[in-house]
Amino acid sequence: MNTATGGPCATASPLSQTDWLKPADELTVVSGDPAQGGRVIIRGHDNIALIRSGQDWRAAEATERALYFEEILPTLQAGMDFLRDNGESVGCYSNRFVRSIDLDGNELDESYDIGHWRSLDLLERWAESHPTHLRIFVTFFRVVTGLEKLRLYHEVSVSDSKHQIFEYINCHQHTGMMRDARVSSPV
Repeated sequence: MNTATGGPCATASPLSQTDWLKPADELTVVSGDPAQGGRVIIRGHDNIALIRSGQDWRAAEATERALYFEEILPTLQAGMDFLRDNGESVGCYSNRFVRSIDLDGNELDESYDIGHWRSLDLLERWAESHPTHLRIFVTFFRVVTGLEKLRLYHEVSVSDSKHQIFEYINCHQHTGMMRDARVSSPV
């Protein structure tokens, strides 16, 4: 009941309060062949976790920029490279660390990482215990008192399979979700 008006109201609670959000099924190639190139379509599965981690140093002064480039970025880059190159071993399907650019191709003072994970649980396990993330974490807490205008953030979402279609055109067979997708058997 909505106590303000006395009428019924819908209550929404985050699904993660009552559900472990375990992965259901596997990534599946539904069209095309990653080994052949061309157009390939991958269907996701329930509960793939997507994380976007951002770094914005547009407003940072020289000292803070130096902390970012000399202290934070090297450990962050190493962790993101690990996930890009070896993510399969920890449940990360795809990981890209990119720098934002303007319409003319000039680099902006912001970057972000976008990672697709088999499950939220696997993302959390990497964040809590993997040496590459522990180094990022330790570095951040060593320099955090010197940060005022550098913005660091994470956005995480978990979605069901009906909202997950990944399309690749003329991409290397290990690009994005193609590396981990199974080819559906002919019927």
